[in-house]
Amino acid sequence: MNNESLSENLSLVQETIVDEIPEAVRDPQNEEVISTPPENKKWIWSWVGIIALIAAVTLGLQLQSNLNQVNASSGERETETETDTSEMLDSTTEMATTEVQKNLLSEMPYSEATEVELAYISTDSDIKLKITAAKRFQSMLDAAKVDGINLVPLRGFKSKSDLENLVNDADSISTSSTDKLSALSYGEYMTGYAVDIGDGNAPVTHQTVEFENTAAFRWLQNYAAYYSFEMIPSDAEKGIGYEPWHWRYVGDRSSLETFYKNQSLPVPEASQLVP
Repeated sequence: MNNESLSENLSLVQETIVDEIPEAVRDPQNEEVISTPPENKKWIWSWVGIIALIAAVTLGLQLQSNLNQVNASSGERETETETDTSEMLDSTTEMATTEVQKNLLSEMPYSEATEVELAYISTDSDIKLKITAAKRFQSMLDAAKVDGINLVPLRGFKSKSDLENLVNDADSISTSSTDKLSALSYGEYMTGYAVDIGDGNAPVTHQTVEFENTAAFRWLQNYAAYYSFEMIPSDAEKGIGYEPWHWRYVGDRSSLETFYKNQSLPVPEASQLVP
């Protein structure tokens, strides 16, 4: 009993002593210490955040710029590719057209006239036809002059090599003739019987469909048959277009067989062609 009372009294004394000690000198070992970061550290972290945000925005803008450059470069390459493809197609088409023309020339159904069979249409012309055809053409020119018509020979005999050069040289041949090129119509110049005729008073119509509106064409329609010349008949199935400037001599057996046999037509008598 005495021991217990002594212990209780001791505890009471200790509590009283502690209460009487000022708060400032008490032992803080058992109290929780809360640390507060200095104020300047807060500012440092704020600046770090701002710098990080600026860096992220700058990086994003740089990436967008690079992407735009890549897209622009890709568009230019696509345009260049389309242009190259278009040029290749045009080149291929041109080569194919030239090849077709050469094939047509190589398959001409007519025989080439020899030099001894040819004569100049007139003394002041370098155009040649077969001798008989040249004489009749000169007579037709003289008759047209009497009527005030100025017929002009534009093309006569052409060798196979001459025709190939005309096809290769686009500037030497009219567009209308090139578009309507066929083995039958174009090859007639090899025979020495075919001749292109124009109106000397309307040179802009030479070797064009507009020639049909000239006085020379109307005169030929009325009188060419008297001199055994006929306009080449158009035939869509054979690729022969309407060529009002293209005429041919059909005044003897040889010329009739040359044209009508090659076109699988019955050969008429020369007298049947003259009105």
